[in-house]
Amino acid sequence: MFLLSGENIDYVTMTDEPNKPAQDATEEEKEVYREELKEWTKDNKKARIFILGSMTDSLAGEYEKETAACVIIRRLEEDFGEVSLIRVLSLVNKFLTTKMAENTSVGEHLNKLSVMSEELNNAGYPFQEEVQVMVALNSLPHSWEQFKISFCHSERTLNMRTLRHHLLMEEDRKATHGRERRSQHEELHMGEHRNSNKKPWNNYKKKGGDLRDKLNKRKDRDDQQRRPLHVDKDNDKDKYRCHGCGDYGHYRKECPKRRRTNEKKENSNQSKKNEGRRRDSSPDAAGLY
Repeated sequence: MFLLSGENIDYVTMTDEPNKPAQDATEEEKEVYREELKEWTKDNKKARIFILGSMTDSLAGEYEKETAACVIIRRLEEDFGEVSLIRVLSLVNKFLTTKMAENTSVGEHLNKLSVMSEELNNAGYPFQEEVQVMVALNSLPHSWEQFKISFCHSERTLNMRTLRHHLLMEEDRKATHGRERRSQHEELHMGEHRNSNKKPWNNYKKKGGDLRDKLNKRKDRDDQQRRPLHVDKDNDKDKYRCHGCGDYGHYRKECPKRRRTNEKKENSNQSKKNEGRRRDSSPDAAGLY
């Protein structure tokens, strides 16, 4: 009907073909009839195409034999005009149990409820506006619980227009708050990333050490390893005293006195071993006597 009204041809759904004038009618009346018939025929053809084109193929096949658009509309009203009780119960149940998802906009959800309320009203089962407000509040998700409590305990007028206004304001507040929280979280994450380079220092301090000290010690050790060996070792020996004899000019491992003492010990131990072998090889040790 919106399309037919936009084309200014909706009148053909309410009027039949113009009546043919009588035989004794004047030429002027006959001319008016011919003009009206020509206009009606053109508009009826267009309206009939629009009506049949808006149906499914299986349904359009039942009405395409009708040549007048007004006849098609009357048959549609007879076949589908009355709303059955089962349809009404289905609409009521859907209207009362529809829930708004978390990611759904408030405007979209309220429009859906308005369409179902209008269908019930057209079927002859209207809901009072206060009941519609309560149904809309009950359909909101759990994250809107605080809003529902504050709205119900306020002294505002309970109508759908006021409810829509405050729901849109609350939706905008929630979106702004969510953007601020995400921004703070990103800043905190970036701060932790910047401070991540300080964690090794903190870990070394917790363990009782400082990373700078350890790096300095490692650097000194590497410098000592890379330091070239002294060329004149004899000059170094003159600076140190032997820990064995107390003289200068040699180390303890090169001490001649220590070397002689070790040789005497080795000779003494070798003599004892030889004496022990002779005793073991004697007839008394062998148990011959």
